[in-house]
Amino acid sequence: MANVAREERWGDRTSVEDRRDEILRKLGLALRDRGFAAMKMQDIADMLNMTKGNLYYYFPSKQDLLFHGHMKCMAISLAALADAQQATPPYARMLQALLRRHIAGVLEEANGAVLLTDLEDLAPAHRQEYVALRDRFEQGVRAILVAGMKAGEFRDADPSVATLAMLGGVNWMPKWYRPEGRWSPTEAADRFAMFFLQSVLA
Repeated sequence: MANVAREERWGDRTSVEDRRDEILRKLGLALRDRGFAAMKMQDIADMLNMTKGNLYYYFPSKQDLLFHGHMKCMAISLAALADAQQATPPYARMLQALLRRHIAGVLEEANGAVLLTDLEDLAPAHRQEYVALRDRFEQGVRAILVAGMKAGEFRDADPSVATLAMLGGVNWMPKWYRPEGRWSPTEAADRFAMFFLQSVLA
């Protein structure tokens, strides 16, 4: 009977994608407090109060589950980059808007905690696909910094170092951020986007 109840609980979602999203959110909350490498699919299923067979229906492996979490976060960041690239200068405003959306996306979506996992946990093909998108995002941020430096809005600095410092800081936020803390995701995004921006302003 317990298994039936579990199946019914996870069977009232509107689509497979919705169910995957909820699994990823719940997993993300757990990843803030424990390592992914030590988890087994049975552990994850127990944590989500669902059967292991049902979990395998949505994600055929632990690596596939992790990959979808990474890709969901990347989709949010790339959407923010696309909007920033369509905006017009000043570059400071473009960079601030991009960072604000990137940070808020990482913090609002609990599965942002997957960014704390080692990419070696991904299957080689998945790792290659994700890294290509991650590099595209980094290059987009760096291009805005370079353009801003040429325009005199940003101080002369190594754009690669600035980009990695900003994005590395953002990727670590899910480790310490708690929704019940003093800042909402939007407030944290505003504060840190401004801090990062001020670090490069001329």
